[in-house]
Amino acid sequence: MTRHDGRITLFTRLITAPDTAPDTAGVPDAAQGARQSSGAGSFARVRGRAREAEAAGIDALLLHDRQSAPHDPADAPYFEAGTLTAALAVCTRTVGLVASVSTEHTLPYHAARVLATADHLSPGRAGWQPLTGADPDAAANYGRDEGASASMRRSRASEFVTVLTGLWDSFDDDAFRRDRESGVYFTPEKLHALDHEGQYFDVAGPLNIARPPQGHPVLVHRPADADDLALAARIADVVLLPAQDGQDPALVRESVREGARAAGRDADDIAVLLDFPVDGGPGAADRLRALFEAGAADGFTLLAPAGPAGASHEAVLALAAEVRGGSGGPAVPEGATLRERLGLPRPAGRHRTA
Repeated sequence: MTRHDGRITLFTRLITAPDTAPDTAGVPDAAQGARQSSGAGSFARVRGRAREAEAAGIDALLLHDRQSAPHDPADAPYFEAGTLTAALAVCTRTVGLVASVSTEHTLPYHAARVLATADHLSPGRAGWQPLTGADPDAAANYGRDEGASASMRRSRASEFVTVLTGLWDSFDDDAFRRDRESGVYFTPEKLHALDHEGQYFDVAGPLNIARPPQGHPVLVHRPADADDLALAARIADVVLLPAQDGQDPALVRESVREGARAAGRDADDIAVLLDFPVDGGPGAADRLRALFEAGAADGFTLLAPAGPAGASHEAVLALAAEVRGGSGGPAVPEGATLRERLGLPRPAGRHRTA
């Protein structure tokens, strides 16, 4: 991610919860409850919010998911993230769609197919966020012992990424000729097996879906600690960081970029987004622009305020629209992929065939 064009990147989590009435302490409004709890009503609500975020200038929506029932109903995802990504891909035009994927409880071949499909459907607007945290309830749902250490989960996630990118490179970009005159549909030499044998996964490949439009869907990672931050510097396209008191965000951003350089990457090939709580107060857009101009981040994750879902969503939209209406940077070309929107390079395939 480069900052040379002066455009502020904006991410936010898509709020999928139903609207709640302010005077019912989080209980769905009786007049809306039946409609909003139905499948059609729920998706219509989420689709509308996604389109509104797109219109307000949000670059990408984070689609929350989890593999167990939450203790706090407000944390319920309401939809499986991969399926929701595909559904929203065909009813939005520009916004990126970043699906949460559990690297502990998902197999990489399945995840590679889901995300490649979403990238083709969008087209070119899919991303994914690996979830590596411990969840005993999720482990129980999958019949597994929750005994993996943070280091083991991190190692598994790293191998998961290696397998996914390898599978997405199964076909060369020009493998499919679809030439009616010659009768050649695709070039067999441009299809490659993976034959991965690792500590956590053995995957033969190849993937049975053409290479995604972006090459690899954008990888977004939120580190939980310093070791996780080092992993993000090696594998992530976008790193989401909290705003912490007593820390200079510009120095934190530079530490991520330095980690990328140490991993042999170009530091401009990684974006660092800083959390920005939305409070609805005056001057928020100016504060956000000041942080950007000071080099604190390449952009921001707008964190919705607590309260009724509808009001929280509206607060995020208002700030995004204000940023875009001011000096939020130049417009993005029509039809841009998420990588192009973020100024990130499209990764070349790992195979070279004539």
